Amino acid sequence: MSSFTVHPALPYGAGCADSSFGATYITFVNVLTSVINARLDREHQRRVQEARNGHQKDEEVDFVVVGGGSAGCVLAARLSQDPGVKVLLLERGGTEPVQARVPAYLGYVLRANVAEYLKSRPDPHSCNGTGCALTVPYVLGGGSSLNGMMFIRGSSVDFDQWAEVTGDEGWNSTNVLALYKRVEDNQDAAISMDEEYHSRAGPQPVGWMAYRHPSLQVLAEAMEAAGVPFRLDVNGESQLGHSFVQTSTKGGERWSTYRSYLQPALGRPNLRVETFAKAKRVVFEQRDKAAPRAVGVEYTDAAGQVRVARAKREVVLSAGAIHSPQLLLLSGIGQADQLQELNVTQLVELPVGEGLQDHPRPTGLEFACGPPLCVVDWVSRRRDLAQYRRARDGPLAEALGLQYSAFLRTELQPAPPNGTGPPAKQPDLQLLFPATLELDNGARCLDSEPWRWNRIQWAPAVLHPRSRGRVSLNASDPEGPPVVELGYFTDQDGHDLAVVVEGLKMGVAQQDRLAEHGLKLNKDPRLSPTCSQLEFGSDEHLRCVARTTTYTLWHWTSTCRMGREADPAAVVDPKLRVKGVQGLRVVDASVMPYVTSGNTNAPTIMVAERAATLILSDHGLPRGD
Repeated sequence: MSSFTVHPALPYGAGCADSSFGATYITFVNVLTSVINARLDREHQRRVQEARNGHQKDEEVDFVVVGGGSAGCVLAARLSQDPGVKVLLLERGGTEPVQARVPAYLGYVLRANVAEYLKSRPDPHSCNGTGCALTVPYVLGGGSSLNGMMFIRGSSVDFDQWAEVTGDEGWNSTNVLALYKRVEDNQDAAISMDEEYHSRAGPQPVGWMAYRHPSLQVLAEAMEAAGVPFRLDVNGESQLGHSFVQTSTKGGERWSTYRSYLQPALGRPNLRVETFAKAKRVVFEQRDKAAPRAVGVEYTDAAGQVRVARAKREVVLSAGAIHSPQLLLLSGIGQADQLQELNVTQLVELPVGEGLQDHPRPTGLEFACGPPLCVVDWVSRRRDLAQYRRARDGPLAEALGLQYSAFLRTELQPAPPNGTGPPAKQPDLQLLFPATLELDNGARCLDSEPWRWNRIQWAPAVLHPRSRGRVSLNASDPEGPPVVELGYFTDQDGHDLAVVVEGLKMGVAQQDRLAEHGLKLNKDPRLSPTCSQLEFGSDEHLRCVARTTTYTLWHWTSTCRMGREADPAAVVDPKLRVKGVQGLRVVDASVMPYVTSGNTNAPTIMVAERAATLILSDHGLPRGD
């Protein structure tokens, strides 16, 4: 049986094909995804043939890295810089498709075989009681190949909190800033001159998208009129305000960690990358009375054969906040009650999978946008294609309206000295403006439209949720998709829901100003039918909208969180070593003790950079700083 995960063809929205535009739209997206899938299939078949011919043998290397996502690409590149160190990177998907480089193809590429589609466990508090759809990447580059490309460091307060909870000053804001400088190659001369915040040293390009949709400029002007300060760059000391945020793009193209870190290292003879290789469990050996030592990874290759990759120095799990805890649980690291129920022999008792955090946001408040501000016809799209081919510019050089955002304080938790909340410079609310497309017949082909839209969602996200979720094994198929409980809006005091309602109120309050400039509040009851009988814009209505149209921001963190040795909630120590065993670390968003103030891809890359330094130092290897 092949380990290549393939999801069935995803449906389009009802009525999408019932118009000439919708039929053309479906054809375009289907052709694009078919081209991607055909290339992935050829790569998969090549891997199958290599496996059957014995090219992929059980082997021993210095480091085995599981997961070639945002963090795994960084680790594989950094750990293999020394030609005397052998590194094996195992990735369950294929290579990043070239189509993913086009920012506005984001929503289309996601429909190809580069991600698995999960559904969270139903919860009456959110996601309309039916569970939220989750898109989990499996491709070299991971989330950096399939995200909105927003490069948000987070607040300095975030990292000082990390240092406090771990007891390790290496995670404080000053030291983390130095790591960000190592990551970033800022593409804007004006900002890169500000050496306090930016440098041109790193491999990861950071700049602004090559195009700004005029509807986003309208939103920016409304924020300005409402008294929200404009920030040239929210990656500076003050994150509060609104901004066209920096993105992981270069020359009008997405620039993932696959392109910036891994691809330049692929020619190294001491680095082997095996795609379509699905990890099953970590292999341990018990020597005398010492703690069990991780000595390798059991995995299934492209041909379905079970193999073992042995690690002389360490195994590093970088499979993400959903699959890293799953691998630990399958390996016997977790809580006894869950493992015993599944007949998994326990090695270490740790709260693996607990404490999941995310930035929940609703989709049920939106503004309609028509010509001349928003033009969606195929004549214009054909011009966009020609412009992008010629200059890597135009509407195809942006995605979903996600290049613009605002970071605010609701004052629901006042800052010192009058309150007990976090410092005033730490935001608790992020406003995002993802876009979508509605056809003349009212049909919506996809949940979102990354290229030429006529609807803009007003989506407030809770930056510091008090609610917690968890990841656990599926009792009927432990090696299959895990069970994800998001836990949105389950905090006892209702703080998370109150933050979202405050954010939605801001959108309702802006309706007259935005209408003057071509953005009209859409009160169509189909957006949130459960709430249609409630007074539009009332607190009760907005609470209903938040609970019934909840959506993930794909910012899952903290399921293998780091902490002090005595911290009962910690799975890894401040050096990201799994507690109670030897030779095993976790390096991805799952180790974050608290989710950061904004999008999590940049912090994940930063965590991987620090992890590489820690690993190399612990083994007496040159760090390559």
